[in-house]
Amino acid sequence: MKKLTLTLCAGALLLTLCLAGCVTAKGPSDEVLIQQTLDAWAKTLVAKDVDSFMANFSEKFTSSQAADKPTLAKFIKEAVDSGYLDDAKVSFENAKRTLKDGKCTVYPVDLSGTAGSVASELTLAKEEGKWLVTGMEVDGL
Repeated sequence: MKKLTLTLCAGALLLTLCLAGCVTAKGPSDEVLIQQTLDAWAKTLVAKDVDSFMANFSEKFTSSQAADKPTLAKFIKEAVDSGYLDDAKVSFENAKRTLKDGKCTVYPVDLSGTAGSVASELTLAKEEGKWLVTGMEVDGL
């Protein structure tokens, strides 16, 4: 009888631990996912890897400087080809994030390179579990 009670208690404990593990293993927070997108955005821009850079953008992307994602891709490719992104640097040091209603704005994102310096504002939204850039406004363009 003692052996049966001990076995049942051990089984109940194991089941409880397994269920607790399933509940807490829900993945990274939105803040972590946003940071991952921002890091990838910056890294691929500095590397001048246009295809990888554009993978950080939503198909719903729009801005006052580029009406849609294909227009932005063309603009970035021309900037790379013209040398505007040579020695490019991206800094989020002064950037403030505002997360509201399923969107995140990040401003100012400081961009610098051989062509000069600008600040930009990024807008991100969560699509299918991933945060993507849906808007980008660059000061002075």
